[in-house]
Amino acid sequence: MNVKIYCPDMSCDSCIQTICSALENTAGIESFVIRHDAVDISYDPSKINPEMLITKIQEKGYRAGLAPFERKTFKERLRDALTNKEKYDVEYRMFRYSALTFFILLLLEIGTYLALFDTHPAFLEIYGWWIFYITVAVVSIGSAMWHMKSYQATVTSMVGMMLGMTFGMQTGMMIGTIIGVSNGLFVGGMTGMIVAVGVGFYNGKRCGIMGVLEGMMAGVMGGVMGSMIGTMFRVDHILYFMPVFMAINIAVMWGLSYMLFEEVVENKPTTKKVPVKFARFFSYCLIVVSLLAALILYGPKTGLAALA
Repeated sequence: MNVKIYCPDMSCDSCIQTICSALENTAGIESFVIRHDAVDISYDPSKINPEMLITKIQEKGYRAGLAPFERKTFKERLRDALTNKEKYDVEYRMFRYSALTFFILLLLEIGTYLALFDTHPAFLEIYGWWIFYITVAVVSIGSAMWHMKSYQATVTSMVGMMLGMTFGMQTGMMIGTIIGVSNGLFVGGMTGMIVAVGVGFYNGKRCGIMGVLEGMMAGVMGGVMGSMIGTMFRVDHILYFMPVFMAINIAVMWGLSYMLFEEVVENKPTTKKVPVKFARFFSYCLIVVSLLAALILYGPKTGLAALA
């Protein structure tokens, strides 16, 4: 008998090889042909059935079914999220954790300022905005990482590459820019590059070496470019530039979480929800914000930053 199994996640030769490895030498499969978004299979119904074939493909992390998959529009996704909160409980938890973490960190920062730096006449002017933006950056990046870690799933090569590249690039751009403004091109470039390469590596390894390389390359590029942006805009309306710059970067991180749900969670019964505890998420954010804030305050300053 013949059956067509729809598999919309096949986007590169690596995906095709993975599907082939799942189907080759399987008892009951007589032949198969992989097309753009489906696999045509001839099989012996006495040895295997379509449901078993679908399961074999799903075990490799790909969506598979007997009917074409329809992707929801943005409006349909929003409507579904508002009416089906149980389905999106991880995403709702991500928003709650992010808002609560950001609020607590702001309170801690305000308390630290009042206790230790209130007598510094120009503290807020010199450091205030950059500590605030570091907090925004860390919480937004951390939220996206929390979202990814809260789903246990097999990630395809293409999705893994996107994860590594986006995390590496946006981390480098945000951290590099902020530290570049406060500490100069050298410190900003080194900090942005090292942090972004680490974040890109960590998140890209979900799919193996392809994601790792994408994440590390994007981290190198984003970290250095970010510090250059911060250094150049420091002398040209940086305070007007930063809100727009940060808003776009945060939108990209939100888009990454949206893509993660579309590609890794939706229509994938093998994906498991394993939400990370709030205490762990908050602790990591607190540690990273504290280290970067200390670098802003006490780290070496070069170039224009040394003149402030």
